[in-house]
Amino acid sequence: MKLPVNIHQIPIINYHKISIRNDVGITTRHPADFKRDMQLLRQEGYQTVTFADLLSGDPLPEKPVIVTFDDGYRCVYQQALPVMQKLGQKGVVFIPTAYIGKENGWDVRIAGKTFAHCDERQLIELQQAGFEIGSHGRTHRALDLLSQEEMERELNQSKQELKTLLGKEPVSICYPFGRFDLTIISAAKDAGYRFGAASLYFKLNLNGLSHFALRRFNIYRFESSERLRAKLRMNFNSWRGYRDWLIQQGAKATVFYQKRILKFYQQRN
Repeated sequence: MKLPVNIHQIPIINYHKISIRNDVGITTRHPADFKRDMQLLRQEGYQTVTFADLLSGDPLPEKPVIVTFDDGYRCVYQQALPVMQKLGQKGVVFIPTAYIGKENGWDVRIAGKTFAHCDERQLIELQQAGFEIGSHGRTHRALDLLSQEEMERELNQSKQELKTLLGKEPVSICYPFGRFDLTIISAAKDAGYRFGAASLYFKLNLNGLSHFALRRFNIYRFESSERLRAKLRMNFNSWRGYRDWLIQQGAKATVFYQKRILKFYQQRN
């Protein structure tokens, strides 16, 4: 696939929740901090684009940036959308389609807290505002722990469900927990995806399929403006990159929860 620009030169920053709710984790960004982040992008001359924009053939801005949101939480519609609309910005929302309009039952519930995902109307409105809606699988399970049949079903069924809802096929997928391998990349390509969003570090011989393993920097609760600037410089080998890799290892707790605890209770009920 020939792109108008080397996508690896475009910074990709990623958020999860944008909310004022207290959350034990560090992936929740306060709305005031998120607003400051988006204002910083504008002040630094960055203009937001989506993965679909890279396929359109239209000229890209001088300083493109891709802003992604994993999990498609409702707070992204409530908090991030108004800020970005006001600044003339757009983003990419990755959602597990089995949880559209539902609580995040796939995740570890610390202190019993849950967060709602966007419903169908909200996803439609996000798309109408220029946002891209991408797949995050169907049930937010680690694809590399599934059988070949289950993994392909996650890729294909979520893609079809988004096409049915939004009237267009998603071009991008974000691998749940950042876990993928060459078999998953090949299946994503066969399913018709054009881009795959990953995390920071992985060891794979990508065989020319590197646009299916795009590195992103997460923006956490505690990030300062200077840290955001550093991440926009895309120095993946910096101490910040290593720190982010360590933080991402915490996602293994959710993988264990799904594989052992949640499965145990589902079998009993």
